[in-house]
Amino acid sequence: MIKSEKIIYVILALVVISWGLNIVMVKYLTATISPMMVAAIRMPLAGLVLLPFVWKKYGFYKPNAKEWLLLSLIGITSIFFHQLFLAYGVTTTTATNASLILGLNPLTTALLAAIFIGEKFNYKLGIGILFGFSGVLLVVTSKSSGDSLAVSGWGDMIMLLSMLAYVIGGLLIKKISSSTIPTLVVTAYSTIIGGVMLNVGTLVVMGPASYVNVHFTGMAWLVMLLSAWGASSLGTLGWNHGIKRLGANRTAMFINAMPFASMVGGVVFLNERIGWIHVVAFTLTTVGIVIGTLKPRGREIPVKAAKSVHL
Repeated sequence: MIKSEKIIYVILALVVISWGLNIVMVKYLTATISPMMVAAIRMPLAGLVLLPFVWKKYGFYKPNAKEWLLLSLIGITSIFFHQLFLAYGVTTTTATNASLILGLNPLTTALLAAIFIGEKFNYKLGIGILFGFSGVLLVVTSKSSGDSLAVSGWGDMIMLLSMLAYVIGGLLIKKISSSTIPTLVVTAYSTIIGGVMLNVGTLVVMGPASYVNVHFTGMAWLVMLLSAWGASSLGTLGWNHGIKRLGANRTAMFINAMPFASMVGGVVFLNERIGWIHVVAFTLTTVGIVIGTLKPRGREIPVKAAKSVHL
């Protein structure tokens, strides 16, 4: 493994940790205000903080008509629907369950990427995905008497929709890679587009008065900013860079590590419980990552560059 690729792996590891904790942060925030309002505040904050970096590096970048269409579709899927379902899903399921369901991303991404964008699906990747999927399935479907993280019906279904929206957005990002638009621009613009849509939806559903009724403590604002700027902004940039260097399939495998961060965060901040079944599940997902990303010894396969993106 070349040194630059090792660095990408470290970046992706930090990203999935921040995303795992982000689920805990979103669940914490939804205890204060409505899920829709949480999403409507978070995503514009995440997008706006990226705009100065875009302007400094690229000026006022003007996408063409096709790029605007793809950016809008990415904003609808990866931001609007993904974030909306995420915020509502965590209110009715545990942070660990939510993270484990999002961990189905590798299987879904690999299958759809192989079908629609021609990425290779080799046997190692398949075995790795099966291990990761087994770990996710083990906990999500567990209904043992000592398991506080059993399937929670609608909450888990909403999280499944959140995961699907994220995967579709990722494939659209691969589509936009055929243009010359920079990754940073894709991230910032699509996040702003999705954030605007979330606020329009909030105004329609909840009315303008809903903004007046937002009362955050200092701690809540700190959590909001960590979630928006740390996980959603910097995390998305790191994730996009990973897709650019490694491809959608191999990058998606790292999502399997996210439940561990959510488990720890859930225990520390939300008083959730972790049992032996969660340790087994995490072990399976870790094995899946190793198998899915390990290259044959003595052979370096060049990575095709591609642009791409969110959580």
